[in-house]
Amino acid sequence: MALTDNPASLIYSVTEINEYVKHLLKSDENLRYVLVRGEVSNLKVQAGVGHHYFSLKDEESMVSVTLFAREANRLDFALENGMEVIVLASVDLYVGRGTYQLNALQVEQVGEGKALADLEKLKQKLNAEGLFAPEKKRKINIFPKRIGVISAKGSAAIKDITYNVFRRYPCAEIYFFPSQVQGEGAAEDLVRAFDLSQKCELDTLIISRGGGASEDLAAFNDETLVRRVAASKMPVISAIGHEIDTTLVELASDLRVSTPTGAAEAATIDKREIEQSLFSYEEEMNEIISGKVKEIRDRVNQYKKDINNILIHKLDLIKSELNSKKSLLESLNPYSVLSRGYSLTYNEEGKVVTSIEEVNEGEEIKTLVNNGEITSRVSKKEKK
Repeated sequence: MALTDNPASLIYSVTEINEYVKHLLKSDENLRYVLVRGEVSNLKVQAGVGHHYFSLKDEESMVSVTLFAREANRLDFALENGMEVIVLASVDLYVGRGTYQLNALQVEQVGEGKALADLEKLKQKLNAEGLFAPEKKRKINIFPKRIGVISAKGSAAIKDITYNVFRRYPCAEIYFFPSQVQGEGAAEDLVRAFDLSQKCELDTLIISRGGGASEDLAAFNDETLVRRVAASKMPVISAIGHEIDTTLVELASDLRVSTPTGAAEAATIDKREIEQSLFSYEEEMNEIISGKVKEIRDRVNQYKKDINNILIHKLDLIKSELNSKKSLLESLNPYSVLSRGYSLTYNEEGKVVTSIEEVNEGEEIKTLVNNGEITSRVSKKEKK
């Protein structure tokens, strides 16, 4: 008997069956709002519209998901294949294909992916506030009196820092602020230790973890701790110990190094460098002093030459002046005329006779000539 021969039988179209099943799914209260956790795969975004189509899978099964543009625009992260999410959705059936699917109303990132996304959001927020700005980084004083260290009590990090600071710069004092560095409560304990360090007059503060798994870095991404580090009274050196995973504390610190030993080296100058510098300064000073002594000696010698030249010149001027005055005096000397044939006559009173009235007849007179004296007596006077 043919299937159509039974008058009680109803024959449905494919569309009718699909629509009926869809109605059943829609009317089931248990399927109206469901939370489904799984991994995103086969993600496609409709160009120009923004609808997202992807599969949600676990280890054994897969289900199709539609996230319409309106809901997709509310996401604060970008969906990616491999991302683990929780979807709030209603169970629906696509009539055209007869396949059921989830119509997503909300999508929330979970697991490591969510943690990374939250960390990135916090990083961008703090960066926008200027906490990581390069121009805010302070120079480390490599001649410190006091260095603070925050790390786990009795850790290898503390031992490394202590050894290397005293090896390089033994006159520095080290203040320890022990703290939990990983696990539950580590962030709060780090904040406590940090606040304690701010009460001390330190030149530099070192925050060190000294190795460990990258998944244990969470405490160094704590917002409160990061803000404390950015506002520190003294420069902060971070030595968290991971080159690949950079924590927010490292971004906020004034200097980031890889190891506790590196922190000790960044915080101090090596005494051997000081000794070498002093030796170099001594040599330089000796050269400068020798140069200055030679310069002064050359200058003194030049001054001596200049003074001698000035004295000689002055003496020559004086000699010339003396000779000139001597000549003048000689020209004025009445005796000098005697050498030219003239003579001087003195009366008995010793006065030079310039007129006949100054002598009398019979008076004895003396006449000076160039080479001697003539005594005579006046026998006659005749006036011209």
